[in-house]
Amino acid sequence: LPKLYDGVVRAWTPIIYVARSRVPVAVFSTIAGALIARGVYETNIIVFACCLIVSLVGYDLLSGFLHIVFDDPRNLNTPILGQPCLEFQMHHNFPTDLVRRKFLDVLGDLNTIILIVFVWNLCISDVMNPVYGCVGGINFFMAYYGQYSHRQAHTPSSVNNKVVQALRSLGLMISIDIHRSHHRAPHDKDFCLVGVCNPVVNFLYQKVTRNRWFWMVGFGALALGSVAAEAMVMGNLLTSVGIV
Repeated sequence: LPKLYDGVVRAWTPIIYVARSRVPVAVFSTIAGALIARGVYETNIIVFACCLIVSLVGYDLLSGFLHIVFDDPRNLNTPILGQPCLEFQMHHNFPTDLVRRKFLDVLGDLNTIILIVFVWNLCISDVMNPVYGCVGGINFFMAYYGQYSHRQAHTPSSVNNKVVQALRSLGLMISIDIHRSHHRAPHDKDFCLVGVCNPVVNFLYQKVTRNRWFWMVGFGALALGSVAAEAMVMGNLLTSVGIV
């Protein structure tokens, strides 16, 4: 049997959830923090703020595409994607798993995809560019923020957390009610983990197409190309207005 979290079999832990190392979480966080620090040092805090906004929107759009791909039963036998697809789909039956598991374990769910995206961006992007550093580093933390947002959507006591409630009131974190709507069958709306891009993703999924390959290709393109695209757009825009 797969090793469960903390190596302990618990009655509430579905067997499909396998343990993932917490070491990559620390390594990725350190690298992302260094990229952001270097980017801000070589530019300014305005660049950081602009990159933060763009990265939030870009990540949330990606989270919507990812969620749709991982929720599709036809992708269960897809290499690399099969295990996370299984876990995403079982999450509909075990919605409190994110709360019961330790948060570092929840972040560890992203180890594989972050590693792939990180190596890919090393190959295609100018890592010495300070704007790329900001965008790349922030995107790593956005992935973890999305996990936190998702976890809080399954935490009833989060309504008493003033920071969480403030972020929700600003539209920067998914609410319990909105995310609950996704967990109601047939699970066909409100896929985004922060919620900013839900109107766009809902429109595409419900009004344009549910074609499996549209969402697979879109997910791949966003996962592998969003950081470079955001960095290029932000670099050109901020340079044109004299901020960089």
